[in-house]
Amino acid sequence: MKREFNLYLGDILECIRRVKKYTGDLDLEEFKKNQMVIDATARNLEIIGEAAAQLQEWVKKKYIGVPWQDITDFRNVVIHKYHTLDIDIIWDIIEHKLDPLKKQVQHILKKEK
Repeated sequence: MKREFNLYLGDILECIRRVKKYTGDLDLEEFKKNQMVIDATARNLEIIGEAAAQLQEWVKKKYIGVPWQDITDFRNVVIHKYHTLDIDIIWDIIEHKLDPLKKQVQHILKKEK
Protein backbone atom coordinates (compact mmCIF):
# COMPACT_ATOMS: atom_id res chain seq x y z
CA MET A 1 0.00 0.00 0.00
CA LYS A 2 1.34 3.40 -0.98
CA ARG A 3 1.87 6.13 1.55
CA GLU A 4 0.01 9.41 1.27
CA PHE A 5 1.46 11.82 -1.30
CA ASN A 6 2.31 14.41 1.34
CA LEU A 7 4.65 11.94 3.06
CA TYR A 8 6.64 11.43 -0.14
CA LEU A 9 6.82 15.19 -0.63
CA GLY A 10 7.91 15.54 2.99
CA ASP A 11 10.69 13.03 2.34
CA ILE A 12 11.86 15.16 -0.59
CA LEU A 13 11.93 18.29 1.55
CA GLU A 14 13.80 16.52 4.34
CA CYS A 15 16.42 15.20 1.93
CA ILE A 16 16.90 18.65 0.41
CA ARG A 17 17.37 20.04 3.92
CA ARG A 18 19.97 17.38 4.69
CA VAL A 19 21.93 17.93 1.49
CA LYS A 20 21.99 21.67 2.11
CA LYS A 21 23.18 21.03 5.67
CA TYR A 22 25.90 18.62 4.56
CA THR A 23 27.19 20.87 1.79
CA GLY A 24 26.60 24.16 3.62
CA ASP A 25 29.67 26.32 3.17
CA LEU A 26 31.57 23.97 0.86
CA ASP A 27 32.67 24.97 -2.60
CA LEU A 28 33.05 22.47 -5.44
CA GLU A 29 36.70 21.70 -4.71
CA GLU A 30 36.03 21.07 -1.02
CA PHE A 31 33.02 18.94 -1.94
CA LYS A 32 35.11 16.80 -4.31
CA LYS A 33 37.60 16.14 -1.50
CA ASN A 34 35.00 15.01 1.04
CA GLN A 35 33.89 11.48 0.19
CA MET A 36 31.61 11.25 3.21
CA VAL A 37 29.65 14.32 2.10
CA ILE A 38 29.53 13.03 -1.47
CA ASP A 39 28.16 9.69 -0.23
CA ALA A 40 25.59 11.34 2.04
CA THR A 41 24.51 13.67 -0.74
CA ALA A 42 24.20 10.84 -3.27
CA ARG A 43 22.10 8.83 -0.80
CA ASN A 44 19.72 11.72 -0.25
CA LEU A 45 19.42 12.37 -3.99
CA GLU A 46 18.61 8.67 -4.33
CA ILE A 47 15.83 9.01 -1.75
CA ILE A 48 14.47 12.10 -3.52
CA GLY A 49 14.33 10.09 -6.73
CA GLU A 50 12.64 7.14 -5.08
CA ALA A 51 10.06 9.40 -3.44
CA ALA A 52 9.36 10.98 -6.84
CA ALA A 53 9.03 7.52 -8.40
CA GLN A 54 6.57 6.38 -5.72
CA LEU A 55 4.51 9.57 -5.82
CA GLN A 56 0.93 9.11 -6.95
CA GLU A 57 0.36 9.69 -10.67
CA TRP A 58 -2.34 12.31 -10.10
CA VAL A 59 0.24 14.54 -8.39
CA LYS A 60 2.73 14.14 -11.23
CA LYS A 61 0.07 14.86 -13.84
CA LYS A 62 -1.34 17.84 -11.99
CA TYR A 63 2.10 19.38 -11.36
CA ILE A 64 3.80 18.82 -14.70
CA GLY A 65 6.20 21.72 -14.14
CA VAL A 66 8.18 19.58 -11.71
CA PRO A 67 10.75 17.44 -13.55
CA TRP A 68 9.54 14.19 -11.96
CA GLN A 69 10.99 11.96 -14.67
CA ASP A 70 14.41 13.65 -14.56
CA ILE A 71 14.47 13.20 -10.79
CA THR A 72 13.58 9.53 -11.10
CA ASP A 73 16.07 9.02 -13.92
CA PHE A 74 18.87 10.48 -11.83
CA ARG A 75 17.95 8.12 -8.99
CA ASN A 76 18.43 5.24 -11.40
CA VAL A 77 21.89 6.53 -12.30
CA VAL A 78 22.84 6.81 -8.61
CA ILE A 79 21.63 3.27 -7.93
CA HIS A 80 22.66 1.39 -11.05
CA LYS A 81 25.60 3.39 -12.40
CA TYR A 82 27.13 4.51 -9.14
CA HIS A 83 30.60 3.87 -10.54
CA THR A 84 30.10 6.55 -13.20
CA LEU A 85 28.67 9.32 -11.04
CA ASP A 86 29.86 12.72 -12.17
CA ILE A 87 30.59 14.90 -9.13
CA ASP A 88 30.15 18.04 -11.25
CA ILE A 89 26.59 16.96 -12.10
CA ILE A 90 25.84 16.31 -8.44
CA TRP A 91 27.22 19.75 -7.60
CA ASP A 92 25.07 21.34 -10.31
CA ILE A 93 22.01 19.68 -8.78
CA ILE A 94 22.94 21.01 -5.34
CA GLU A 95 23.58 24.52 -6.63
CA HIS A 96 20.79 24.92 -9.19
CA LYS A 97 18.08 22.30 -8.85
CA LEU A 98 17.34 21.68 -5.17
CA ASP A 99 16.11 25.16 -4.24
CA PRO A 100 13.61 25.33 -7.13
CA LEU A 101 12.45 21.78 -6.33
CA LYS A 102 11.99 22.77 -2.69
CA LYS A 103 9.80 25.71 -3.71
CA GLN A 104 7.75 23.54 -6.07
CA VAL A 105 7.17 20.87 -3.43
CA GLN A 106 6.23 23.45 -0.80
CA HIS A 107 3.77 24.95 -3.29
CA ILE A 108 2.17 21.56 -3.92
CA LEU A 109 1.83 20.86 -0.21
CA LYS A 110 0.24 24.28 0.35
CA LYS A 111 -2.21 23.89 -2.54
CA GLU A 112 -3.22 20.33 -1.64
CA LYS A 113 -3.79 20.94 2.07
